[in-house]
Amino acid sequence: MSLRIKNVVDKFVEELKEALDADIQDRIMKDREMQSYIQEREREVAEREAAWKADLSRRELVSWTSCGSLSANAGV
Repeated sequence: MSLRIKNVVDKFVEELKEALDADIQDRIMKDREMQSYIQEREREVAEREAAWKADLSRRELVSWTSCGSLSANAGV
């Protein structure tokens, strides 16, 4: 009887280890997917920020050029 109980417990422990290993692997994969997602979002944000800064610089340049033209014309 004791041997049967030991076999049942050993089988249960082995199945539990397999289930835990599968869960750990699943969590590792989800973590990797999340990291990839975060990196992609960060890249998109950086691209939008760069485009926004370029647009801002262009607008400032146009604004300064317009002010300079108005000043030059005002003296005529």
